[in-house]
Order: sequence, then C-alpha cells, then structure tokens
Amino acid sequence: MDVSRRLSRRARAWADALAYALAVAGAVTLGALALALATGGGFVRGKILTFVAGWLLVGYATVRLWPTSVDDLEGPSVSARGTRLEGLVRGIPPLRWLRLPAPPERVRVAGKVFLAGVVTLAGSLLMETAFGVA
Repeated sequence: MDVSRRLSRRARAWADALAYALAVAGAVTLGALALALATGGGFVRGKILTFVAGWLLVGYATVRLWPTSVDDLEGPSVSARGTRLEGLVRGIPPLRWLRLPAPPERVRVAGKVFLAGVVTLAGSLLMETAFGVA
C-alpha cells in the first residue's frame, strides 16, 4: 500500500479522535464549571471538578482498554457501531467533509475517551497556569 494513503488514512482517523476528545473535554469542562458556579464554588471548584473528571475519564478508558484475554492483544477489536456523540461530532465541519477509514483502522472509543481525559486534564492545568484560577 502506498505510504501517502496510509498517512492520509491515519491522519483522518486521528482527526476524528481529536474532534471527539475536544467535544467530550469541552462538555465536561463546561459542565464542571456550570456545576461549580451553581453551587457557589466559583472557578476554583470548577477547576477541581474538571481535574477530577479528567482523572475519572482516564481511569474509565484505561479499564476499557485493558485486554481481557490474550486474543485481545492479537489485533484491534473495533465494533462498526459508533456512539451518538461520535455521530454528532462527525456532523461538525471539517469532519463532515472527511471520509473516515474503515472501523478497524479508526481509534477505538475507549482510546478517544482516554484522549478526552488527557485533554480535560490539560484544560484544568490551563485554567490554573494561564488564567490564574488558584
């Protein structure tokens, strides 16, 4: 197979994963901030809730990615069905215009959730360092 085709396929798969991660991280961060402001905790509580939610996402994804048997290590086990959130994210430009690779070549949902957890943790760090939320 042509190297440029493989790179294009991988880039499209990772663009899909990154868009999913940004959507989940954005929703989690906004939800945490809304909950914190509604309960009178302010942005500090929002940052803490975002941090905790990021670790919960990373932990959940780690459990989902953990192999249950030796057969899981031999190849990707990807289901063809996606989640509702994946469908919503794929409808947003520029992903709407990209043709995604076949399901075995995409990033699994658990991998996308792991990436979303890392992005959420990065958002929490950004709130503390860049915006001064102590």
